[in-house]
Order: sequence, then structure tokens, then C-alpha cells
Amino acid sequence: MGKTILLVKNLVKRFGKVKAVNNVSFSVKEGEIVGVLGPNGAGKTTTLSMILGNITPSSGSIQVFDMDFEKHREEVLQKMNYSSAYVRAPWRLKVWEHLFVFALLYQIDKPRKRVDQMLKVFKLEKYNNTFCGDLSAGNMARLNLSKAFINEPKFVLLDEPTSSLDPDIADRVRNFIKESRDKFKTTILITSHNMAEIEELCDRVIFMNRGKIIARDTPEGLAKKIKKTKVRLMISDGRKRTISYCKRNNLPIHVNDRYVSIEVGESEIAYLLNGLAAAGVEYSEISIDKPSLEDFFIEEVRNES
Repeated sequence: MGKTILLVKNLVKRFGKVKAVNNVSFSVKEGEIVGVLGPNGAGKTTTLSMILGNITPSSGSIQVFDMDFEKHREEVLQKMNYSSAYVRAPWRLKVWEHLFVFALLYQIDKPRKRVDQMLKVFKLEKYNNTFCGDLSAGNMARLNLSKAFINEPKFVLLDEPTSSLDPDIADRVRNFIKESRDKFKTTILITSHNMAEIEELCDRVIFMNRGKIIARDTPEGLAKKIKKTKVRLMISDGRKRTISYCKRNNLPIHVNDRYVSIEVGESEIAYLLNGLAAAGVEYSEISIDKPSLEDFFIEEVRNES
């Protein structure tokens, strides 16, 4: 990775007596895609809002492109952009007009040509003359993403970029994000509740809860913090013996008709299967699911609640 694009130091945001963000520090390198995860109310959106300048920090500092954000706000924002699935566009503007306004604000050469390019990238050509207020949630999300990349930004913040999108369009968006990073070294900070998406896209993950960063690592590194593997079986004969075996050995088991899911350490899988065979258990299907980022998310939220 190259130079540091974003440097956040000791960031604090208070709302009355509540610290929505509590002494948060992290950095993002050029060309990195970093995920910010956490349950609702963790401080993710507040942190992104401060980086965008929509909210003033109570204390701490933000540097973007080696510049103090507060002192060089206009220069910094010219090379940044942002998309959120929850932002609506002015309802009486047509789709192309909305993008054209931003193309002019970012002083883009040949603004209409750039608008047409982004409409094509995000499959919005047929909505070119549709009023923004008439767009579905999915098409509005695509419009917001078109706006986010219209100025070929060096640094983009994406808040739930693929929520409301059909799977094929969501896949196209993820590919576009990866291409932007690979071709132009675009730096991206992303929040999402889609754990598979974070695993696919992100080089690193920052996990927040109750305003603090409680973990940071690669998606794989965080998943490995969960020590249990799930062994899923479709039992042909011996469901009661399977349940009895798990109870005797203190193994968590979830039963759904003939299907059982057993949590066990990865090194103990062979011991489990040998034990079930010795008990006369027969199964016709087996799958072994290693811990995922979603497992880490659920475990951390459960522990903190």
C-alpha cells in the first residue's frame, strides 16, 4: 500500500452526555478498501459524517491527503465523494440533471459526457429522463453511486452501497469498486451489513461498538478469532444418539428435523465423527463450515450486549 490518505486521531463526538464516538483513531492507505463494521448505534455513521465534514468533532483531528480537514475543507472535498443508500435526491430533478449538477460542482471537463458514462456504468440509461422522486429504492441507490464516482474521486466513503440492489446489480457494483481500486488506486471506506460483501471487498476491517474500536484486522483474521467450526449433518439414523453424544461431551447442537448443526473446534472434527460412528449414527450429508466474518460479528455483539 502507498501513502496515507486518511488519518483519524483521538476522534470524539458528544451529543449531550452521550459519547457517540469515543477516542477513535485509525488510518487508511492509498488504494485500500477498509470496512467499518458494528451494530446499529456503534458510531459508524457518526464517524463517517465527521470525516465528510457534516458533523463537527467534539475533539480530535482528521487529516485527508496530508491536509487538516478543517483548514482545507474545500480542497479536500474536491477529491472526495460519498454515497449512502439512505440519501434521497431532489425529487423534481431528472436523473441526468441531478448528475449534471454534481459534474458542474466538481468542475468536470465535458460534464454531460461524464454523466452519460456513469449512467451506463450503473445501468441507468433508461431512467435518464425520470424524475428522481419517481425512482425505486434500488435505482436511487444506483443514482447515489453514480454521483459518488462522477468526479473520479481519490477517496470515497460508501454507506451500505448495495442495500436495496438486485443481486446482479450489486455484483456489478462490487466489481466496479474493485476495478476503481485496481486501476486508479481509489481509497474506499465502506460500511455494510452484508458480511460476505465485506469479506469480498475489504483489505482490512475496523469493528466498532458503543463508540469505540474494539477490533481491527483482515476479514480472515477476525473470522479466525472464532474458534468453533460448524459441522452440519443430515441424520439418516440415530438423531437421539447424536443429541445424547453432544450433551455428554458438552458440544453445542442445533436440531432442525433430521438436520443437526454441531459446534466443535476444528482439530476435534475427526474425534466427533469417530464418536458418532461408534454410537451407530448414520448420516447422508455432511458440510463443514469454518468461522466467517458474520460469526465474528454475531459473537462480538452478543458479548457486548
